[in-house]
Amino acid sequence: MISVITVNYKTADYLCIMLESLFKNNKGNFEVFVVNNDTEDNLDLLVSKYSKVKFINTEKNLGFAGACNIAIKKAKGDYVLLVNPDIVFIDDAINQIEIKMNENLSVGVGGVSLKNIDGSQQKCVWRFPTPLNQLLLLLKIHHIKKNIRPISRWRFDDFDYTKTQSVDQVMGAFFCIRRTILEEVGLLDDKYFIWYEEVDFCKRVKNAGYEIKYFSDISALHKKGSSFDRVGTLTKQNILRKSIRRYIKKHHGNIFWIMFILLDPVFFVLSFIASIVKRV
Repeated sequence: MISVITVNYKTADYLCIMLESLFKNNKGNFEVFVVNNDTEDNLDLLVSKYSKVKFINTEKNLGFAGACNIAIKKAKGDYVLLVNPDIVFIDDAINQIEIKMNENLSVGVGGVSLKNIDGSQQKCVWRFPTPLNQLLLLLKIHHIKKNIRPISRWRFDDFDYTKTQSVDQVMGAFFCIRRTILEEVGLLDDKYFIWYEEVDFCKRVKNAGYEIKYFSDISALHKKGSSFDRVGTLTKQNILRKSIRRYIKKHHGNIFWIMFILLDPVFFVLSFIASIVKRV
């Protein structure tokens, strides 16, 4: 069995479409959890419509990892599938990913080919971040000069999305975790409020000796960024910097972490400028 978990934050409209497409296209043995991170978002209509879905209300916004972990602890599936509320199922991708994971026992985390709403390929596979490419990212160098090699390499711009292959990380919007992996490496790190929690998890899984696999022949549509489209640029940038610092400290050590802390005022000013430019 597979346990599907999604987190709602200001996305009730997307969540409605996602659940409808999920149950329309997927049959068989699976359970569904919706963790509501938004105390102001009333999901009563969905609760009454989907009696098979387990709705969990949080008392405050726990972030993505924190909310997922609540449902993961309650889930009974052999696999846990984290699905963003802005995913739209176009076929039985849940059944397909479960079959693939059963066939590939060395795979700890599985991801799929995510498409934009118009059907075009979405970038959903990256290499692991490094201090260099994250520094260039926060310095906004990529806005001044395109195709900077360290950033292009991190974003895996040359990735062939037509081929199933082992990768560093897959997008958390459709993120299938083997239950035994959770028992071995632990839950998502809820110190990440949003962003980089799935990157961190993939890194831990690979460090434990398992594969992260991208399956090219399974797909779903993805709106991308539905929750944070409704959050201000400065707030997003602040959360992003905190997540990057945590990842750098965990996986690259205190020296680089201190460097990112000392440079944070510079990053803040650049993010402020970017927020102004974005509004113009």
